[in-house]
Amino acid sequence: MRYEQPPQMTRAELEEAFGSGNGERIRDALISASYSEKGEWVQGWCLKLSDHPDPMVRYGVAIVLGNNAIVHRGEIDLVKCLEAVQELGADTEECVRAAARDSLGDVLHAIKLRGTS
Repeated sequence: MRYEQPPQMTRAELEEAFGSGNGERIRDALISASYSEKGEWVQGWCLKLSDHPDPMVRYGVAIVLGNNAIVHRGEIDLVKCLEAVQELGADTEECVRAAARDSLGDVLHAIKLRGTS
C-alpha cells in the first residue's frame, strides 16, 4: 500500500464522507481529520466507526487512533482509545489487525508519556 496525503477537508465534508458508506472515502476522511481537527472530535468518530462493516474503515480507525493518542494524549480518553485498538487487534482482517498492533504501541506509549508529564 502506497501512502498518499489525503486532501484537506472542511468539517462538513468530513462528516459527509463519514456517512457516505464508501470505505476508502471514510478512511481518507479520518486521516484528513487527524491533521486538522481536535483530537477529541477525531476520537469520537473513530470510536463510532470502529465496528464499520468495511475493513478499510476499520483499518483507517486503527491507524488514526494510534496517531491521535500520541499527538493529542492530553486531550483524549486514552482508555477508550486503548480498548478500541485492542478490539481491532482481534479483527477478522489481517490488515486491520496489523494496523491495530502498530497503534497499540503508540497508545501504550502515549499512556506512559501522559503519566510522566
